[in-house]
Amino acid sequence: MKTELVSAIHLQEVELQVKPADNQQGTKDNTSDQTYTVEEAVEAVGFGRFHIMLFVIMGSATIVEAMEIMLLAVASPEIRCEWHLEDWQVALVSTMVFLGFMLCGVLSGYLSDTYGRWKQVVFGGFVWSTYFSLLTSFAPSYGWFIFLRSMVGCGVAAVSQFVLKTEFIPAKYRAYLLPLATIFWMTGSMLIILLGMLVVPTLGWRWMIRISITPSVILIFLFRKERGNWRILLSSSFRRTSLLLWYSFVASFSYYGSVLSSSELLEKNLLCVTDADQEHQVKHRHVDGLCYCIPFKPSDYQTLLISSLGEVAVVPLNICLLNVFGRKWSLTVLQLLAAILFMMVNICTTRFGFTVLLFLLRSLVSMNFNVVYIYTAEQVYPTVARSLGMGFCTSFSRIGGMIAPFIAQVLMSQSVILALSPFAAACVVCALGNFLLPIETKGRALL
Repeated sequence: MKTELVSAIHLQEVELQVKPADNQQGTKDNTSDQTYTVEEAVEAVGFGRFHIMLFVIMGSATIVEAMEIMLLAVASPEIRCEWHLEDWQVALVSTMVFLGFMLCGVLSGYLSDTYGRWKQVVFGGFVWSTYFSLLTSFAPSYGWFIFLRSMVGCGVAAVSQFVLKTEFIPAKYRAYLLPLATIFWMTGSMLIILLGMLVVPTLGWRWMIRISITPSVILIFLFRKERGNWRILLSSSFRRTSLLLWYSFVASFSYYGSVLSSSELLEKNLLCVTDADQEHQVKHRHVDGLCYCIPFKPSDYQTLLISSLGEVAVVPLNICLLNVFGRKWSLTVLQLLAAILFMMVNICTTRFGFTVLLFLLRSLVSMNFNVVYIYTAEQVYPTVARSLGMGFCTSFSRIGGMIAPFIAQVLMSQSVILALSPFAAACVVCALGNFLLPIETKGRALL
């Protein structure tokens, strides 16, 4: 059998020509032409070493992305003290990072669909984010710090290429492998928390940032070295899906809300803890415009570390939900449960009880964030606009990331329940939007 692989202009069809040999009776050769879609070709190839390598490489990129994003939660108490920042100034740091991510998310999606996902975008994003992250550690002032972090957010947007994993994985493996990507995000989160615990008390936050770019530098040296149109996203076929997904990604600010809220509650000792020790009874206050600093205690780092484990502990449950109930119902249920957990954080409990609540909350919002990524990258948009569609969605998600700091880090000082309520409400509205999505992508072929 001779096999000839022919790629059409839009990469939408693969032709497989089969020429069977003469049969035993010496009959005349018969040539049959059979046409395969890209999805059928991917399924025929199956799963193997290539997919494992791709999964690990892109997972490493996720580790770097998580470290850059989670760095803000660890460094915020330190920069608050160094530059005597008010709450809104600390919140603005996270907002600027997500602003850079939002502005460059669409651009990186367009460049991916136009020039390629790998060398042109992912590699360039690594170089960009590593360079500006290093410069951040030398920031002489608060203004320079927020500008440089916004540049880091721009680079991270290019590194975040979830589509690369999705397009090459056979359908029956997606619901198993893609949720496992959470492991890499959790690894990055735990690495930056451990760095903060080990480095910040002795060498300070600047050296924490310098050491944190080590994985990015390693990955840079390990790299071997039809066009999307935004109108497709708002065409009659995809308009409803796009609008609902854009809101779903905006509501992903519940994830960043859970991260920043936990950091703020611990730093300012705003928790209603029934067994608080003497250190955790001291509240954060601004006295005469000067910042009263309460750095993280070892127990605070431990709480953050344990809560980060929640992002991977429920991966088996995430896989079961995707395979049994599909994407839409999983998104709906997870959002509703997250809304309940956000409000439960406000109740009075022991330190252990708060750690458990935070663990469960991080589990739910992480699962939801993971599933909405899978849903969008999997089969919603055609190949020619898949990265662009994902770029628009991730850019809208950064709107949530820009709003979350001002709720979690500014409003939290006024009222814990008022700060947690918007996150819970957004989860409820998002659950309704997920239920109204017109497509269930479970087992659906790529367009």
